[in-house]
Amino acid sequence: MDRDAAGRGVSEAGEKMDIHKLADLELSTIISIAGMPPQKELVNPRMPSEMAKRVRVTFRPLPKDFGNRIVIRFRDKLEQKLKENGVQLIPWDDAAEVPPGVISKILRTRKVSSSIHAVVDVKREYSLTRKLFSALAERIYVRTRKPERSVMEILKISGWADDFTARYVQDPFNTQIITLMPLEPEFADKGTTYDRKIAIGLKNLITTMSEIVMGIEPDRFSLVNMNLSDSIYRNDELDEFVLNSLIPKIYAPIKPPVLTRFKKGEYDPSHSVFPKQLADLGKLVESTSLFPEGSKFSEKITRVSHRDVVEKILEGRTGVSYGFIAIAEAPRYEGPVTVTKEEWDVFTKVESVNDDKVRENKEGRWYVKTEIRGKVIYQQVPDIWVVTSRSGSNKTNLDPNTDIVRIGLIKGKLNLETPRGVDLHRRDIRPSFDTYVILAQAIAAAIYTPELIKNGLPILHFHGYPDPAWFGQSEYFAGATNPSLPCGTVEAALLNFSAIYEIANRNGEGIKMLCLVEADHGVNILGIDRDYLVKRLSEGVLGGHVILGGKHLPELRRTSHKAEMEERGLGKAAGSVN
Repeated sequence: MDRDAAGRGVSEAGEKMDIHKLADLELSTIISIAGMPPQKELVNPRMPSEMAKRVRVTFRPLPKDFGNRIVIRFRDKLEQKLKENGVQLIPWDDAAEVPPGVISKILRTRKVSSSIHAVVDVKREYSLTRKLFSALAERIYVRTRKPERSVMEILKISGWADDFTARYVQDPFNTQIITLMPLEPEFADKGTTYDRKIAIGLKNLITTMSEIVMGIEPDRFSLVNMNLSDSIYRNDELDEFVLNSLIPKIYAPIKPPVLTRFKKGEYDPSHSVFPKQLADLGKLVESTSLFPEGSKFSEKITRVSHRDVVEKILEGRTGVSYGFIAIAEAPRYEGPVTVTKEEWDVFTKVESVNDDKVRENKEGRWYVKTEIRGKVIYQQVPDIWVVTSRSGSNKTNLDPNTDIVRIGLIKGKLNLETPRGVDLHRRDIRPSFDTYVILAQAIAAAIYTPELIKNGLPILHFHGYPDPAWFGQSEYFAGATNPSLPCGTVEAALLNFSAIYEIANRNGEGIKMLCLVEADHGVNILGIDRDYLVKRLSEGVLGGHVILGGKHLPELRRTSHKAEMEERGLGKAAGSVN
């Protein structure tokens, strides 16, 4: 294994970090060329301390009869650690005001301000009376159910008898619920399979109507969110966890791509080789067991109102699945791929990008100025098209006529094509949660590792990790020491873009495989061709080096930290600055 190069994939290597820059480009420039939504306030995703300054959290008061001292002590520690890291802690009475109106004042109904990013609560047990009233409210909702109702309208009808915190928030799209509860022994047992752990995690997320659930024991704790991770931490890791895992998750909540950002169209699967190649790829990886069948909300959520709320928040998606598979088609260029400095000098600035490193020629094609391994290159920003499994599909049994969507990136604009004849109004036809990450990987590969993508690039994302010992010659991993950001976020996409640049910048050409690590989420593995990728993954699974769940993540982190320290030491010894 090329441990040195692999472990240093996205390390700062002791350099002072630029708050506005990743790879060799400005953050805003990457966002523009990769089709991500514009950000009001940009924070370098490698800087969780900067994220903390922008996060506002409130703690809901404990129930009067709550007596779990282990959870209470952890709650107190968590509050203190958030404060130490610069998070704004807002008292409950200030964060959750009583709205105007006689009924609100009588019932003391509160609404948490939309400026609050997270509410920390504990799992609350229902009395028999509350259970009966809750069942009555659900019956009323089912009889009066209307698909056009908003999240808050649904909760107003169905949740008046409930005590879950979600009913108190003004904006469920902006305010996350973090619920603390006892750690379930089965979840913490090393012998419990990943599938079973996630079934337990999903149950807890759904029954508490939370975005994050933390299980607490005297000496350790767990975290589960919709990334379907099974992470367990020791209490002495709380400082690291709060800064590099919890704060980033609060700052950048999971949000699926909004359909209104896409130019929509259709494609004929029979007119392209890539949909069939993707379906074949799914069948080939079935034996690895890295892509279990997903879960439909209708099977996991018994209350119709809760199911409707989740589907509304997730842009109509009707379930969750374990990862994605995709193939980036060969990049499409019009005219010269690279140009000279003299040609570049006469190009005009792209106003929508607002960075002189991106210009366009008289034909309207975009070009970007990059620097890789000390060499300045003026190269065209190609059109990118990716065939990918739709959100919620069975990745190992894809039907090209219904399960595969094409996502495109043309001059910073998003395109979405569904198979001809498939109605986009079907609630299960949606692009992957990871769309921004997928496109960031594809455009970065085209710019920095063109040999890797020139004939198409298979991409596999699953919720597990490889052992560092699995990597061979010309295979590299990066990202293990990055903050833990949720899937599909702009911040996660930026880190994936940067990781490809860093690996290419350190290792040059001849790369066969990239493994982009996303802590508390999984890995994205990109290979030079389908057969090579499937062969290596199958070998890894057979040898126990590639598995679902977080078992190998700590070793990936240790290997990365070691390589970073060695790089810093070498840099000082040589008196050089990278």
